[in-house]
Amino acid sequence: MAPLPKSFSVAAHPIAAAINEGRAEDALHALVRQLETGNADRTVQALAAKWIAALGLRPGDAKALRGGRKKLPKEWLDVAEMVTDLQDRGETYEKAVAKTKQHFGYTERHIQKCVAMWRAAKD
Repeated sequence: MAPLPKSFSVAAHPIAAAINEGRAEDALHALVRQLETGNADRTVQALAAKWIAALGLRPGDAKALRGGRKKLPKEWLDVAEMVTDLQDRGETYEKAVAKTKQHFGYTERHIQKCVAMWRAAKD
């Protein structure tokens, strides 16, 4: 009997078969299961590399890989509430931002971003 090729893998065979049969979802789940074990052999890793290279990244995928949303600005709620409280007391937006900037020590842009986020959340 002839020896098996060096790239033969018992774990990769059902994954490759699913890909060849057009069962992409089954192949993906099996591939992920193998990779998550931490013991995936070279053939399984090569299949994963080909899969990733073929599909590439769609817009927004990189953000999902990073872990989702961006971190909120520091003390954004306190900053926004101070600006709106000052405005409610009769201050102009510019003066309220300046006083808040002086109080917290953040940049004007940071304060404006916090206020914008607060208004968007309020709506």
